[in-house]
Amino acid sequence: MRALPLVLLLLSALGSAGGARADNPVLTGVVGTNDAYTIGLAGPTGSPVQNLDPGTYTLVVHDNSQIHNFHLKGPGVDVSTPIEDTGDYTFTVTLAAGTYMYVCDAHSTLMKGSFTVGAVSTPAPPPTPVAVPTKLLASVGPGAKISLRATGGAAMSSLSAGSFTIVVGDHSAADDFHLVGPGVSKATGVSFKGTVTWRLTLKAGRYTFRSDKHAVLHGAFALSP
Repeated sequence: MRALPLVLLLLSALGSAGGARADNPVLTGVVGTNDAYTIGLAGPTGSPVQNLDPGTYTLVVHDNSQIHNFHLKGPGVDVSTPIEDTGDYTFTVTLAAGTYMYVCDAHSTLMKGSFTVGAVSTPAPPPTPVAVPTKLLASVGPGAKISLRATGGAAMSSLSAGSFTIVVGDHSAADDFHLVGPGVSKATGVSFKGTVTWRLTLKAGRYTFRSDKHAVLHGAFALSP
């Protein structure tokens, strides 16, 4: 059998090597079909992209509108199609670990998406703030007087429903301090003298405070929702 020429052997070897080389994974972007305000990016499996492995990809964009474009940006990548033209565009992009965004530059608040590359850690959510109870100062006596006020100079009319710490100074053995409102009825007792602290959750609505011994000693306030 006659030996093949050396040139043919070399070409055959190169062809086999090229056929064995895997192509880059393909990402497919679509924007503005029928001029709709839609944009999307699918991965090699055809599913919407959420997370990819780092590496080099072929990005094929089907830009179907002259009022939209497709713009991919992120670590080391910034490629886009023109807004005023339509067509199919192909880019080779190398994606590194991080977060990538794709948007229509003309309508970036309406047409946008994002995905991550690699093992991107999600930051821990911020701690839930602990509500600090609003502090109220209440007093009855000495003599014919009763009062309730907020600390820090805040007006009672500006308070909202929530958690309250109420420090009651009962300075009279002839009167008590009695707080009444939605779901609350709390009193010091007529014969009691001293200081007590109540920790209450007060709902929106109208509240009254009074002496159960002398009806002339009274007041009222309201809490907003």
